[in-house]
Amino acid sequence: MINIKPKIHDSNTLEFKVGFVPQDGVIYNDFYMNTWIYIPEVLDVNRHTYSKDTFYRDTISHMRLITPRYLLSELIYKHSLPFQRMKQACENPAEGEFETEVKMYCSIVKSSLRDAYAQMALHSNSDAQEHLACDIVDNVRTVLDMYRSLRDELFHSPGGTAMVVFYDFGDEFISNVAEQYMGRIVKLLHPHEHPGSSQLLPSITHLLENEHMYRQRKGFLSVKPGDSPGTNRKFVYRASQLKKYIESNLYLPTHKRSNTVFLEQVAFSVAAGISMVFATVVSFAFQQTYGNFTLPFFIALVISYMFKDRIKDLIRNYFAHGLGSRFYDYRITLRVNNRVIGRVKEGFDFVSPQDVSRHVNEKRARRNPLVVNRGVDEQVIQYRKRVHLKRKAVDQLSAYPINGINNIVRFNLFGFMRKMDNPTMPLFVNDGEATEHFTHGEKTYYLNFVVQCKYEGISEYKRYRVCLGRDGIKDIKTIDER
Repeated sequence: MINIKPKIHDSNTLEFKVGFVPQDGVIYNDFYMNTWIYIPEVLDVNRHTYSKDTFYRDTISHMRLITPRYLLSELIYKHSLPFQRMKQACENPAEGEFETEVKMYCSIVKSSLRDAYAQMALHSNSDAQEHLACDIVDNVRTVLDMYRSLRDELFHSPGGTAMVVFYDFGDEFISNVAEQYMGRIVKLLHPHEHPGSSQLLPSITHLLENEHMYRQRKGFLSVKPGDSPGTNRKFVYRASQLKKYIESNLYLPTHKRSNTVFLEQVAFSVAAGISMVFATVVSFAFQQTYGNFTLPFFIALVISYMFKDRIKDLIRNYFAHGLGSRFYDYRITLRVNNRVIGRVKEGFDFVSPQDVSRHVNEKRARRNPLVVNRGVDEQVIQYRKRVHLKRKAVDQLSAYPINGINNIVRFNLFGFMRKMDNPTMPLFVNDGEATEHFTHGEKTYYLNFVVQCKYEGISEYKRYRVCLGRDGIKDIKTIDER
């Protein structure tokens, strides 16, 4: 199965979180994900202005294990697998293993809290939201108390004192996560919009008050009020470092190399051979006709070598473009502790709209007569990816159930915005009177992403429309057209 979650990462960057979930009982799984990016011609992004190297420079791709999934309500029990493993690690701490268990436990807590909040936010009924929010607050309080109850066991275990620094990293991380999600709940269940949520606020206030005092006692950095950009600079940096540290246990080391080195060398050798054959044939022909050391033979020799170089470059360019469109550019090996769990291949190229399959163009659904009747084509980028995963190797990575891997792909679209018009333009407002009434309107452009997902004999198509202006990305929408 392939799951895709798009979002705006920052003002210039689009993020797709792609989950590859291999099928149980199968030795290996192959996933194919083809992405076509339709770009308005007016942006002047084409094969002449936007190279393959530029695309890979603007694209960041991370591979990480999918966090073991647990409900937040499951983590409050002491017999749950995450708490049991954390407890055993505190009783018998070994540096590498203890640090790994802290990272995994905190990652699971964060993921569970995120999913619980998302489930609450989906409900349109305020009573249901308040009920779920109460459960979240109670469960978060219990999870924090359970984790912190292990400190004494860690101190009394052999070698536990040296492990406290890792334990405190986890403590600070889940405290940060808990505080921020409590703030989101307060914002979502604002008393003026949900009168019933006033019964919930004392419980959240009590949790936040205790957490605030605990953080002060432990010396953790906290968010300070104030609108100055530098007010919470240290907190943001610290929180970011903690997040990267905790989640580093899930990220997969990748070994990336070119996928067409051998083929390129063969193709370039063929090009050199063909050009040399041309030059040699011309030289022999003029030598037989005019003989050696004659002016015609000398001129023919110079001209043949001129054409030889041009023929070699033309054939090299043809092979380079042909290889780029038929083969993958890079091959990435996924390896954990010298164990290969899978491979990834990716390729990029511009394609003609006429060469795109009918299913993809139908999903694009370009029907606006204002554009179509002008005869203006869009530029189309094709980004191809093949993921090969070994199910058994993935299962052996952890004692926790690992469903698969996530591929976090970030596209920086700043290069697409270079030739856009000003982000706003003045507009006259006709209010029925001859008054000088002007306002401003946003100048926006649209990119369309059509994604084909192929796995287990299934082929699915998804479309995403991205609205952006010269000052950044405005919105991304999933277009579900049947």
